[in-house]
Amino acid sequence: MSSPARLITAEELFDYPDPRRYELVRGILRVSEPPGGVHGRLAVKLGARLDAHVTRLGLGTVLVEAGYVLERGPDTVRGPDVSFVSAARVPPDRIPEQFISGPPDLAVEILSPGDRWSEIEGKVADYLAGGARRVWLVDPRERRVIVRYANRPSRVLTDRDILDGEDVVPGFALPLAELFRPLA
Repeated sequence: MSSPARLITAEELFDYPDPRRYELVRGILRVSEPPGGVHGRLAVKLGARLDAHVTRLGLGTVLVEAGYVLERGPDTVRGPDVSFVSAARVPPDRIPEQFISGPPDLAVEILSPGDRWSEIEGKVADYLAGGARRVWLVDPRERRVIVRYANRPSRVLTDRDILDGEDVVPGFALPLAELFRPLA
């Protein structure tokens, strides 16, 4: 009988010597494969638009692939493709060098062709259970964004709709046709 694998902590993950990118799910390492070009382009476009809006209004900080400690004992660390954390929770001049303790206010996951829905749903569940106020799932193949909430049904937006920051990123609005335009 083999013994169970030793659980890893968030601190050990931050200093992990393997150059591959990982997330930590209840103490177990999960390899996070590098995304493709469309994924990278969408992350830059959405992140840049969010960052310009958030910076102009002093709402907080937009990050790309930053790690968030969502759970302790055993630890869960997730790294959304793009995220927003409000200035009220983490002032922009206090962003830690290591992982951020607690959830982002907004987590954005951009779907890649190899993603499995069960894994995506696991990430969404971890973000929302950890206290994220909103999760956006950007689906480039279907040219849509699925908006997930902790306590109400999801919304599905198509490239005819406007992605709205609602009460999480007040005043943010992005026509999805604009986000998806170069991908046609």
